This record gives sequence, C-alpha cells and structure tokens, in this order.
Amino acid sequence: METNFNELAKIIHQQCVDAGWWVDMNRDVYQTLQLVSTELAEATEGERKNLMDDHLPHRKMGEVELADAIIRLLDLAGRYGWVYYEHDGHDVNLSRMTTIAGKHFICTKALVDLGVYVLCDFPNFDLSVQYTVLINTILKVGENQGYDVMGALYEKLEYNKHRADHKPEARAAANGKKF
Repeated sequence: METNFNELAKIIHQQCVDAGWWVDMNRDVYQTLQLVSTELAEATEGERKNLMDDHLPHRKMGEVELADAIIRLLDLAGRYGWVYYEHDGHDVNLSRMTTIAGKHFICTKALVDLGVYVLCDFPNFDLSVQYTVLINTILKVGENQGYDVMGALYEKLEYNKHRADHKPEARAAANGKKF
C-alpha cells in the first residue's frame, strides 16, 4: 500500500490539534524535533535490550519507536506545511553502517541536519527536502531491520486515540506529559 505522506501529515496534525497537543503556544518546532530525537533514542534502547513494545506488545520496541518518530515528523509537517517529495531521488545508503545503533545514528544525523536548516532559516533551502531525507532514512533503517514501520505507525495512531495519558487532563496532572 502506497502512503501519501502529505495527506497523512494533515490528518495526524489535526488529530494532535484535536487532542490538545498544540494548545500550549510555547510549543515550537525545536521542542518537537527534540521529541523525535527521544523516539530515535528509545528505538536504540529497544534494540540494545531486545525489547518488545509496551503499547503494541506484538511488535519490537525499535519498530514502534521508529514509527513514533515518523508520527512526530508528520505532525510537524502538517503544522508547518512541509512537503514530502514522493520521488526525490534521495536514496539512503546504509551499507557502511554495520550496527543498528549506527543506523539509528544516521537517522539522528538527518534529524540534526533538519534542525540546523530550521534554525538557520537559509533563504534558498527547501526544508521539505531534508524532511523527506529524514523520513526516507527512518524508513530505510526499519526496512533494513525487516520491520513494517508503516504498519506500526497506523497501529500506533489507532492506539493513541484511546490513551489516557494523551488526554488534556492527564497531561495537566503533576507528572503528566507536558509536551
């Protein structure tokens, strides 16, 4: 099944708005990019310990955390109007990376590159290019591990709709998810 990332970004962003994730006007692109970073770190930790996911226990944690990173990126794309270029010609070569942690590092490097371009606001640089590279890198890493990252993404979106800790009142609690 072919995924239209641009349409999916709009849907995911609207779900996040409806769930109240964008109510706090202090939320910004850098905060959310850092949360993408934590998803990648959690993917590495899941691989390091060979863990199954807490929320989707039939899937490996690494697979679900890669999906979570893409969900956060799609939310940002929906918020800021980034476009995923379906046929951008940016193929990701992982042949020099022999470890899964090294492959996750390549994802983190692509994330940092995106953050730098956002921060520096280069006048002639299309952020959508680096966003596309990052999505493609995450997908390639997942594929390389034999994961169905997009299948995990759709399952996680459905799961998230019913999570108590994603409700505004739970986030407002003393130890709730603030961002």
